[in-house]
Amino acid sequence: MLPVTVPRGTPARPVNVRERTRTNATPFVRSLKWIAFYIFAFGLGMIFTIADNSWIKASMVTVQLSFEQLTMKSASGNWYPARFRRSGVLRYDMSRTQPGYTLYSLAPDLSAHLIDMDGRALHRWTLSRARILPNRTSDTLFGMLEPQIETGHLFPNGDLLLLYEQKAVGGAHTQLVKLDKNSNVVWNSPVNAHHAIEVVGDRIYALTGKIRPSSSNPIINAFRVPYLDESVSILDADGNTLSTYSILQAMANTKRMRLADAMPSSDRIDRLHSNSLDVLTEQTARFIRGAKPGDVLLSLRNLDMLVVMNLKTEKIVWALRGSWRQQHDAKMLQNGHILLFDNRGDLMDRGRSRVLEIDPGTGGIVWSYDGTESDLLDSHFRGGAQRLANGNTMISESTTGRIIEVAADGTIVWEYVSPLQAEENGHKLVASLGLNVTRLNRSALRILSDRARREVANDDLVRQTDGPTGGIMSRTDVVPRTSR
Repeated sequence: MLPVTVPRGTPARPVNVRERTRTNATPFVRSLKWIAFYIFAFGLGMIFTIADNSWIKASMVTVQLSFEQLTMKSASGNWYPARFRRSGVLRYDMSRTQPGYTLYSLAPDLSAHLIDMDGRALHRWTLSRARILPNRTSDTLFGMLEPQIETGHLFPNGDLLLLYEQKAVGGAHTQLVKLDKNSNVVWNSPVNAHHAIEVVGDRIYALTGKIRPSSSNPIINAFRVPYLDESVSILDADGNTLSTYSILQAMANTKRMRLADAMPSSDRIDRLHSNSLDVLTEQTARFIRGAKPGDVLLSLRNLDMLVVMNLKTEKIVWALRGSWRQQHDAKMLQNGHILLFDNRGDLMDRGRSRVLEIDPGTGGIVWSYDGTESDLLDSHFRGGAQRLANGNTMISESTTGRIIEVAADGTIVWEYVSPLQAEENGHKLVASLGLNVTRLNRSALRILSDRARREVANDDLVRQTDGPTGGIMSRTDVVPRTSR
């Protein structure tokens, strides 16, 4: 039986990361680290200056970024300037929200959290780097480079799939991990999974990737340098790979589309940067011309493109570009439209981001949310959206640590900000959320104790009588906007 981990009525408390990560390193050891860093940075600059090969230069940039992560949390891609002075639930209109539990992950904390509508912690999963990659190899600078996780899939019994990524010099080590409800590792698969998975029956669909040598095919790699071969892999319930289908090869196999014209004219290693997948069903496949059940909708960030890939024929059957830029989390809705998080496509004087509902037949935008002048939507990395049963849309603004539920008219009816915070150079930072945030049906989960269920049900009854307990966020809760 799993007790509620935060007592009733206890407000969210910001987590002091410095207290948690304090070590007993002596000043002498710290000095040695800085001396080694500056010597390496100097050598790196010399190599970068004389290198002519673009592949070497790209590798050197990656190495430089890796070393920056040792000195700055904000260089890790997992910590960002905090926009809100408070954390926890800031807004809650009970009459307009979709009831349920919310699942989210904190990328740098290696943890996933299940909370109720009041923001109280119901359950927490944690992942230890020592259990996944115990050997601290030189390319991770012997453990100094930090790992991260992304939320995957929660099973009714409390088992959880997570995507684990260990940053490394020149790249990253990735694995797919299954935890039980007590955070014990059930299995970890060495498949190079990244960004997204989907569970369909007893199969796991995952985005995977592998570095390959140069190719003479202009679509696959026109610059004849090593490249990332991004794929869709199908795994069994134990994480074993059953089959793998190359996205680049499928594009090369497709002759009736001008996909070569869409490829970036650069020698970057990840030409596509696939970041979401959605397996089409009988219901959703009929809305996309040429698609069949079992085909996969993919988001290709570096092409600003959505494609549908037929895994049997290994061809692209549909492709679409629009006004969105560097999008994430594209998924089919039951009405035949596509919902996605548009990270950098908003050109208005607000945030850079939008959530779009798109008609795949016309490419037109049928609904959007981009915040307001005083309440921005801005997540230039990660981000996601989920259409809820009552028609509302839940949005993960990952780099602000914020989750919001938005009604069809654009009103925010629920708002939550993660309490995991830190400081750097006198500035407050917030931990980035993982890629996906999910509102779950309470009746579908069996991981809570009977006592916890009764407490949540009793609180719902109290709110129906006395009104919602959540407060309304005022403008004083928002850090003043700065110019970009």
